[in-house]
Amino acid sequence: MELTYKIKKPENIKDFCHANKIPLKLIVVENNEQKIVVNNDRKTRNDSVRKGDTLRIWIPDEDYDDAIAPEAIPLNIVYEDDYVLIVDKPHGMPLMVTKNNESHTLANALTHYYMENKIQSKIHLVNRLDIDASGLVLVAKNRFIKFLLSEIPIKREYFAIIDGIVPNKTLSIDLPIGKQQDDSPKREVTADGEEAITEFTVIKEFKVQSLVQILNETGKTHQIRVHFAHFGFPLVGDHIYNPKYKTGEHLMLYMHHIAFKHPINGKDIDVIRELPNDLKQYLASRGGL
Repeated sequence: MELTYKIKKPENIKDFCHANKIPLKLIVVENNEQKIVVNNDRKTRNDSVRKGDTLRIWIPDEDYDDAIAPEAIPLNIVYEDDYVLIVDKPHGMPLMVTKNNESHTLANALTHYYMENKIQSKIHLVNRLDIDASGLVLVAKNRFIKFLLSEIPIKREYFAIIDGIVPNKTLSIDLPIGKQQDDSPKREVTADGEEAITEFTVIKEFKVQSLVQILNETGKTHQIRVHFAHFGFPLVGDHIYNPKYKTGEHLMLYMHHIAFKHPINGKDIDVIRELPNDLKQYLASRGGL
């Protein structure tokens, strides 16, 4: 992978690499020299750059994961550059290949897309969504890019439809979450769990349900589902935590907004999607739109 930087101040290349968290040992070696180019000239890490220069550094590409078979599944890619892509995942699609889900996963689809477009990388998912949830998934095209993204704040926002009318229209739930038992996927609010914060605001109320926007969450497994269910407002279509779940429903949880500062070019990446059709149709069928 080629990393391209626009230099903002005079600096030694070695110092620049340190400041930008590029391990010197990671740089590709070609003809006994590390592959570093400033403008169009080969340089070494002991050389310097000036403001306005274009610095290019190569790090190793990755082999495809043999355990993930490529599948020609359509992808709804809403943003892409040389380093990351953001895909809108449908509900019902698992993220990664497991022994229970060996095919028809997002990873299968991405592997096919990578091979078709000569993107030499394993699958590196930066955020996670439950199989039943839908919405934006940020994917790094190299392990190093994923590492950089793990070092910066990433804004994530969701829409959800819940059962009930919440008394507090804007609230921050700060309650720890842990496993119910070792062999169960279920989580619960528990004093010895991990810290979990969910901030939300009510967007619209209709009959005995509400559309809420989750403005911030700390990314624990099932966090949003557990926090709302704990107070008696489970998500519609949640077959694990909602006792009113009806067969055939799917989880009404959609990640619609992701924003971060790009770790390579410094640009503000801000992707926002409107309420998806399935949530709109559900609301309309109940007089909510």
